[in-house]
Amino acid sequence: MLHIYTIGSSTSCRRAVKWLKDKKVPFQEHPIDTTDNLSVKTREKLSTNTVKQFLVASENGCDELLAPRSLTMQELSKVMDLTSLGLTEMINVIAKHPKMLRWPIAFDDHRQILQVGFNDDEFGTFIPRKLRKMELNNILSRLNG
Repeated sequence: MLHIYTIGSSTSCRRAVKWLKDKKVPFQEHPIDTTDNLSVKTREKLSTNTVKQFLVASENGCDELLAPRSLTMQELSKVMDLTSLGLTEMINVIAKHPKMLRWPIAFDDHRQILQVGFNDDEFGTFIPRKLRKMELNNILSRLNG
């Protein structure tokens, strides 16, 4: 199953969800709460277990997930040395400060594929093979037709 983790303030997240719906890709959205309180009941906290899943599936660990230019990263860098944190500490910091990540984060738990950020070409990997074949046949028939 494809899981897409989103935050409400992200245009990329909205574009990714729309793209998945337009392509009829089955997915489960996980809107992440980025505040200290769960003010919006439909949002969930980012768990440490989810962060661990992201790290296991990522090719470049934290470097792939973190948004170094984000305001949250800049603020945290003023009060702590993020490069000196151990893995468990870093996972806890990420779970507590999800805005330090690049969004959206899409994770196919069956194939263990992780996609960070939205790029429609790279998101094509989530289109089921059957749908990709149908789309290719439609394109070929229009070209031949």
